[in-house]
Amino acid sequence: MPEFDYHGVSVAYDRAGSGDPIVFLHNIGGDRHIWVNQARALATTTSVYTLDLFGYGDSDSPATGYTVDNYVRMVAEFIDAHQLTGVTMVGNCFGSALSLLYAQRHPQKVRALVLCSPLTAATLRPTPTGWTARAAATLPLHAVAGAIRLPAAAAELVVREQLGPRGRGMSASTFAALRRRWSEPRRLLPPAAIARDLPTLAVLDEFRPTPGFPPITTIWGAKNHILSAAAGARLNATLRPARSLELPTCGHLVMLEEPETVTAAIRSATRTALAG
Repeated sequence: MPEFDYHGVSVAYDRAGSGDPIVFLHNIGGDRHIWVNQARALATTTSVYTLDLFGYGDSDSPATGYTVDNYVRMVAEFIDAHQLTGVTMVGNCFGSALSLLYAQRHPQKVRALVLCSPLTAATLRPTPTGWTARAAATLPLHAVAGAIRLPAAAAELVVREQLGPRGRGMSASTFAALRRRWSEPRRLLPPAAIARDLPTLAVLDEFRPTPGFPPITTIWGAKNHILSAAAGARLNATLRPARSLELPTCGHLVMLEEPETVTAAIRSATRTALAG
């Protein structure tokens, strides 16, 4: 497993394949392995990079630094260190927000964006997760979150809440891996810290891409209980994606719930951008 040094913080990632680069960024609570199906399929024709954001997966969990801007800087430095250009950015939830923010700052580096369930202030606000995030932002939970370990039963409930009807039929091993990550030590520290910075994502609700901005594909699960798919439809009105998909029986983890559809959408976005 290769590692990228971000100012003394080790960021784990996997690389596979050769060709035009695709960078995958996961959601809060996830890790790089949520993209296993897409990485395996797309590595036959492209260079695939799947990252563990710091605080998640096999990356370091520093005591501080969990801000939106710091994550965007980490992504930028990773891409620069690997001398990537013409990148297709693929994200889920927080990873989608980071991808879009990176493209705003470095549009010349990005060929296309595939945003699964993009996290913004508006898509988070109406949901129970949004209520929890607002409570976490007003309480000093980040000060103690690093010492709290989520019980296995609670971790299972968290994962089940992320899945739509289609996802509930996923393999036992995949479900167990998702549950295990949530119950690892220090796993509540990043979400608690990030919650205090989520209001900065309101800028994405106001963003209107100008001509020449990398083409966007959005993918939503209609049964998403973490973020609001209805708010996502309103976000599409301002993002004006070249293509938008809503998967009727999926929840928050569309890449695991309907992997073939998501893989095909990424491949299509990359090829269309190349042809354009």
